[in-house]
Amino acid sequence: MPASWVPFPSVGEQRLYVSPSVDEGALPAYFIQPLVAQRRGHPARGLGYIGVDSRVWASQRYLPLPGGNAPPPPATTEQPELGEPRPRITVETLLRSLGLALPNRPACGWDGHPRAPVRVAVIDTDCGGWGALRGVEEASLHMSPVGQWLQFPRSQQVPEPRQGMAGHGVVMAAAVEAVAPDVRVGLFEIPFAHASHVHATDLAAALARAVEGWGADIVLVAMAHACWGTPSHLRAILRGCARSGRGGKGAVIVCCTGRIDQNRDLHGDSTALASDDFNAQPWVIPVAACGLTGGWYRVHRHPLGRIGPSVELCAPGELVTFPSVGAADDSSLAAALVAGTVARMLATHPGLSLIELRQLLRSTAVQLPTEEDAAAPGLEAGHFNAWDRAGHNFKLGHGRVDTLGACLAAADPVCYALLATRHSGSAPPAPTATELEREAARGWESFLRRGASRSDLILRYLALRGYLIPVVLSAPALQDAIFWLARHLRALRLYAPDQRPDDGTDSGALSDRCLHVLEVLSGLLDHLPAEAPAKELSRWLHEMIRLLATSPSQSVARFLTEALPFSLSTPD
Repeated sequence: MPASWVPFPSVGEQRLYVSPSVDEGALPAYFIQPLVAQRRGHPARGLGYIGVDSRVWASQRYLPLPGGNAPPPPATTEQPELGEPRPRITVETLLRSLGLALPNRPACGWDGHPRAPVRVAVIDTDCGGWGALRGVEEASLHMSPVGQWLQFPRSQQVPEPRQGMAGHGVVMAAAVEAVAPDVRVGLFEIPFAHASHVHATDLAAALARAVEGWGADIVLVAMAHACWGTPSHLRAILRGCARSGRGGKGAVIVCCTGRIDQNRDLHGDSTALASDDFNAQPWVIPVAACGLTGGWYRVHRHPLGRIGPSVELCAPGELVTFPSVGAADDSSLAAALVAGTVARMLATHPGLSLIELRQLLRSTAVQLPTEEDAAAPGLEAGHFNAWDRAGHNFKLGHGRVDTLGACLAAADPVCYALLATRHSGSAPPAPTATELEREAARGWESFLRRGASRSDLILRYLALRGYLIPVVLSAPALQDAIFWLARHLRALRLYAPDQRPDDGTDSGALSDRCLHVLEVLSGLLDHLPAEAPAKELSRWLHEMIRLLATSPSQSVARFLTEALPFSLSTPD
């Protein structure tokens, strides 16, 4: 290895370096590619390709080029409005839309024990004013080299704890803290250079320092620009985060979909989230903005975000002010809310992998109308409104994040089945419709907590259930068995007569189906996580099967009816 090569922050086994050499033949496999963004956008007479810099700033902050190409001023807590000012929602309203109770308390582990705080890194171009945050780790602010040649991410100074208005990254961190109050926050500031391909290199270095150096469980990148591209060294870092981050379970990278004006399309507004965009890569979770009751987020009928097959989820993007910090809206806010949701999920079940977390987020998301007013005019108002058979929509992804539902599903396989089989919304729901759909899962959790002091089997189930989540997520046969029960019980509770036949006259189908779930699970014990107590699980299953075989079927039906209180007001 040439002595002139400078180590680049890396994750996993792939080691990256920066070389000052001008001889491409001497460069390592992954290197900063000046031409990576050369063909993005459309050519303009006398300007070349829109969004491509003619100079590369590698040793200093981005400086304005002659001709009025200066970066915009820092965001303020009072965002400029187009037309009539938008109403602001309160933080309390925002949290209630996610299913969280007030006051919002930290999440607890699936076995009832508290876990170590989840670490959330925020990468942004302005992290000043961080003194307003509760859980920030100041050490993270000093992990970027200051004023060193060929060291990334480039930095001129450490962000100040106090400034006139908190930076965008601090407001995003405040949104995460609002959802997950006990998180530890790391702030990683990179230079403002949105129109430069070298910005992707700063982003790659910040990701590596956050995940490998600081030990981030989750990384929030609530910014986007179509001119970045995804050069090979950034892809290598993203792969490394997904494969090696969080002890091999995969660091969770949450990003926003970005705004349509960042596409820099000379032919007019384009809402497309390009497949080669950083925010569309398979190792990140792109989040769109929606209204509180559904609908792709628009401001006076004008959409702000981008759409496409990469959009994974949506979350409320309504304008909200976080006290003593600042205001946020659109897909930046939505991404921060999803990052906070994942933090609560990991506090509930730290052993979940990146793939399992994504499965739970998708299966518990709430499908809502894609447009708040389908008849209203506006860009893409009449397009991309259908949901495919896999439950995906270009505008809203797999649906609006359900923070409470995702945490319940991360803790208990029965809650997962109840939430994964709930009804989709084809029309604007009543304000309490989503809450009613959660009632059975909440009731099951409450039933277990109450019954633990009276039943040894329930007490042992509470200590074992978290180990079953990865098995349910990876076994279609077990999903089929437990989903049948969830669907049947919901229909039975909503539409069956209140009077039950006496013991001995029931067909016993429900009892047989419960037994089938346990038998399928027994055949999957070899697929348990390595840390699971297989012998204890096997003993518990044996006792449950023996109890079911000797219990009258109607007693089983009564037990499930009491344990799963589906609301009679739940809409069809």
